[in-house]
Amino acid sequence: MKLIRFVINFLCIWLLGMNLASAEKFSLTELSNYFNKLDTFQADFHQFSDDGSEANGVILIKKPGRLRIDYKEPENLLILGSGGQLAIFDPKGDPEPTSFPLSITPFSLVLENSINFVGSSNILSHDFNQGETSLSLYDPKHPERGYIKLIFSGKKPVLTRWIIQDESGSATLMSIERYEENISLGEMQFNIQLEIERRRN
Repeated sequence: MKLIRFVINFLCIWLLGMNLASAEKFSLTELSNYFNKLDTFQADFHQFSDDGSEANGVILIKKPGRLRIDYKEPENLLILGSGGQLAIFDPKGDPEPTSFPLSITPFSLVLENSINFVGSSNILSHDFNQGETSLSLYDPKHPERGYIKLIFSGKKPVLTRWIIQDESGSATLMSIERYEENISLGEMQFNIQLEIERRRN
């Protein structure tokens, strides 16, 4: 039942995205240029997991290598990526986050300062379906870590959603809404140590 709900939610978001469908497949060069022109990114998101759970929040990206995913209530989860680390803060747990290298996550593949998908060994698939271009990225040295599937629409590439499949095989769909590109974002919003100290006090 939960899986059926996940599929239905995915299809609803897919149908909404059809209004911005592209007439042809975006090339790897076009997708590379999209990310290389993207210094910062802020958007609201709606997340669906294949266990049936849903969540909302705000995501911030500042290249290179900085990420903030701020979940709204009731989750109140905070994920920070900076300094090569990814830290997960649980509001119900210890002030110390669960941390691991950012490099082992699919996000690291799109947070680099300069990206060139042409001839990249990180490409799992590059497809075009019903007016949308999708690009799946993974680490070929560690395929067990899963992948991230980026989905683009529009006359020019616009990232509308992505799917992350983790090492357990679980899938999470994140729909991007009300996004802004190349805006001013401060460093403190991504500072893991500062967040640890704030939660201790």
